[in-house]
Amino acid sequence: MNNLSYIPQFASVSDLQRDYPGLLKTLKISGKPLLILKKNDLEAVILTPELYQSMMEKIQTYDEKEALLAISHYKKEKANKKLKKMKSSRELFE
Repeated sequence: MNNLSYIPQFASVSDLQRDYPGLLKTLKISGKPLLILKKNDLEAVILTPELYQSMMEKIQTYDEKEALLAISHYKKEKANKKLKKMKSSRELFE
């Protein structure tokens, strides 16, 4: 897979105002994020619905893996009797 295929497209806020239909067409064809700049600062990012959905699925998968890892770690600590009983949440930071 070519890493250059992930280089996003850039457009200024002025470009977006002048040629929204053209930029939207480019976005749909390329499937790459469109970064909107205002005075060379990132103002917004426009994604295709497919790319947005893909990103959300990856985030959910990552969150689920992290949760399962935390549960596994908890079970291992519990089995090894390494868990400590706390009287308050303040003890977490001491």
